[in-house]
Amino acid sequence: MINNILRKLFGKSQQTPSSTNVFLGRWEKERTARIKTAEEQLKPWITATVRAKGSLPFTWESGNDEAFVTFTDASDAEQDNFDALEAYIIDKLDIPDAGEFEMTGAGDIYIEHNAVKAKYSSTMKALIDYNEETEEAVYDEGEHDSADVVLFII
Repeated sequence: MINNILRKLFGKSQQTPSSTNVFLGRWEKERTARIKTAEEQLKPWITATVRAKGSLPFTWESGNDEAFVTFTDASDAEQDNFDALEAYIIDKLDIPDAGEFEMTGAGDIYIEHNAVKAKYSSTMKALIDYNEETEEAVYDEGEHDSADVVLFII
């Protein structure tokens, strides 16, 4: 009814955004805000740590509503920073966690020129069946992905 009135007034249909698009837009804004906040807080620490160690290797596992990033050089003294870095990497690399799939990946955070970068590769396998006899999930062959992305400029 509202579209009909608007069409008569303005000569064309006015489309309202779907609730899915509104939700995804809001989620993307929240993710972007989390990335910005994390970069402001972690930038000096990440830069100093990577300069001191040469790189920060990491791995991840995600899927089935969970995502975990593990840093091989994590120390107990800096656990809060590594916990924040885990959330930042999940957001920045957009590592998915919702759904029936399994993803594993590995990468390194390093400095090149005036940029802190992450080079990574991953494999995602979708759940295609469940073997009731062995009680094991059956996954497809998997999709491979890799990239070398700028996290932030120093």
